Amino acid sequence: MLSIRGSNWGKVDFAHGKKDVYNFYTNPNGVVSFANAENWLLHDDLSDYFNQQSFDRQCCAYGEGYTGTLRLRSAMAKHLNTHFKAFTAIDAEEVTFAAGVTSLNELCAFILCNPNESILLVGPVYGAFYRDLTTRTSVHLEYVHVGDKDQFSPDGITAIEAEFQAAEARGRTIKALIICNPHNPLGRCYPRESLVGLLRLCASKGIHLISDEIYALSVYKRYDRPSEAFISVRSIDFTGIINPDQVHVLYGMSKDFGAGGLRLGCLISQNDELNKATRALCRFSSPSQFSMSLAATMLEDQEFIRGFLHKSHTLLLQNRLLAEELLREAGIGFHDKGISGLFVWIDLSAHLPSELSQEDAWAAERLLSHRLELAGVIMSTGEQYHAPEPGWFRLVFCVSEETLREGIRRISALLKGVAWSNLNSIAKCY
Repeated sequence: MLSIRGSNWGKVDFAHGKKDVYNFYTNPNGVVSFANAENWLLHDDLSDYFNQQSFDRQCCAYGEGYTGTLRLRSAMAKHLNTHFKAFTAIDAEEVTFAAGVTSLNELCAFILCNPNESILLVGPVYGAFYRDLTTRTSVHLEYVHVGDKDQFSPDGITAIEAEFQAAEARGRTIKALIICNPHNPLGRCYPRESLVGLLRLCASKGIHLISDEIYALSVYKRYDRPSEAFISVRSIDFTGIINPDQVHVLYGMSKDFGAGGLRLGCLISQNDELNKATRALCRFSSPSQFSMSLAATMLEDQEFIRGFLHKSHTLLLQNRLLAEELLREAGIGFHDKGISGLFVWIDLSAHLPSELSQEDAWAAERLLSHRLELAGVIMSTGEQYHAPEPGWFRLVFCVSEETLREGIRRISALLKGVAWSNLNSIAKCY
């Protein structure tokens, strides 16, 4: 017999591994997953590089502890100072590692919030924040929807402040605001003036700003928007704006480097008290010595990093443009302002099942998602990402060209009313 909390956790729906995965050559009838934000485009380069490395026997030991070797933290600090253009140089002592950013999301909730206190987010936003931040912490999430305002503009900040006040009026105690910059799932970056506005808002309310910058170097230059770029919150001079102890950045190896299997995320903070508390709890989510050795070797090799990132940006843009082309040909709308990340936010609201859309549009979205799964395509839903209206899905495009074409072909066929059993007999339309 389980405890009450154990029973509750046992009810959490969680996919345990992938089954029947599509492969153009070996499993053409398998399932196309556009759900997990993994960059498959560079795995060959990454594995080739890792296979050239050797390990010191020290990797077989517990090593320096639970929160990242000095070598790794120093290499990451140097990397961040170079690529994030930190206004105040980041020191190795500001960097704490754990087994993935997921662990650090939870630790931020544990350490910054008491039970039943809240964290503010702006929807749509990364869907797994809900599980990361609430499953074990007894913390609440308050989602802001900015309506017809642009959440990346000063008008969006006004909407956030209004929701902060509304949440307080409902009896909530807000302790932090989390943003994704670059954004997941919209693929946009916050301009400097908006980041400064968010910092001022957090300072005025006495709350923390947590900036998830996990896609910082997955920004691809678009010819139609050449001026847009990633700006780290750490590139801003906090003087006269906010106490640096209130600003924290999350980063890791999973997205920009396509190395989610290393399970390495880091918290970057000038708040000594937060860092000490985080390190105390990292005992339960410590990274592997082998992973840390590989990551340190890669980060120290800036010649490799420059070449790797250049190729990554080229392939990301190439696949993004291909995805947009295929979606347009299929008559599927999408958010066209993305310049970063591994995904595109697509609009299937016109295809919500009519038998439910008038009564319960979110139920209609769930039914459409189920039908997509039956058609052999899996995507994250707008409901999971706290979208303001139903019908939006996140499509991860960092897969092989064959997989991308096949997945969008299946989506298009479903929307045109073609049953799954007939899909394989349909001539390839792209």
